[in-house]
Amino acid sequence: MTQTCQACEKQPATVIETNDNKEIPYLVCSDCHGRLMSLSLRPLEWYNLAKRHGWWQYHLHDDFYDEDGTAHQPEDDEIQTPELFPAPTLQEVANDPEKLLYFTITRWHLRQDVIDAWQQLPADAALKAISARFDETENFHVRSIILEAAFTLKEHGEHFVRRVWDNYPKSADLGSISRASASCLPEPEGFDRVVQALASLPDSEKRNSLSCLAYFQSIKTLDWIELNIQSPITHHWGSLAALSKLDWPRCTKWLESGRPLSLVVLDALVEIIQPRSFLVIDYAPKLKNPPDLDTLTQTLNRYAQSDKVPRVTKLTESILKYAEGLLTNE
Repeated sequence: MTQTCQACEKQPATVIETNDNKEIPYLVCSDCHGRLMSLSLRPLEWYNLAKRHGWWQYHLHDDFYDEDGTAHQPEDDEIQTPELFPAPTLQEVANDPEKLLYFTITRWHLRQDVIDAWQQLPADAALKAISARFDETENFHVRSIILEAAFTLKEHGEHFVRRVWDNYPKSADLGSISRASASCLPEPEGFDRVVQALASLPDSEKRNSLSCLAYFQSIKTLDWIELNIQSPITHHWGSLAALSKLDWPRCTKWLESGRPLSLVVLDALVEIIQPRSFLVIDYAPKLKNPPDLDTLTQTLNRYAQSDKVPRVTKLTESILKYAEGLLTNE
């Protein structure tokens, strides 16, 4: 049976073109194949391929196309009537869970307006669309994006997320399933599942997966850091601590213990004041039970005197310079 072109969704597919995922190639007609290879797809054609294969594929990614499918580096001198083939807008798909899911897959990031659209849908309809699309695709990365959408289901996605865990790690990446677990599963269950998954990883992969616990914003993560801290002590450890209900008593404890936890404290305090990671920017955590300025100054200066290295000096100076942003938990 002849398949339809995945780009125009009108003509028969006559060309099989490989992409970054060699097991799931593009199936396109000859005209769309020419535009695909010359980076000259019209917005709707780009969208139709991105919703199936993901915008991150080489011929589709953000070096060549904007998020609305506008080609930036076409090899053809002129793209053929792109204005007649616009990609769908959020407003056009917001009331249809299947179309909204396709739209979500084509986004570079899961923005708040898309999250809001999911949360406006009936939970049963949203769950049905997410579950069906997850089951029908074999694209690992597309499944991960679908799981990011699943976090909007909250408790309605509980059974779906457990089913995904049953096939982990083949089913999805740890970051996406962690975010869905933090939202959809009871907190102890979701947290424990992620901790167990992290424990099975080699140390290097574990360090690269720290943000998985950040979605829970749980004080238990601080206990986990104490047990699992390892070199190198990058600012990612501090970001995780900042997102985990860090309070001043814990800060003083870690400063008194010295490295490596003292470095995590300094990075965490700077992260709260001047966030660098997307998660910290999104969640905007505050230091719990903050001290007064005199106590903060004395404590940090005392530690800086005991650990006279440029990193500590620079971090301490930054914290004290912008201390006003740290000393309120409102």
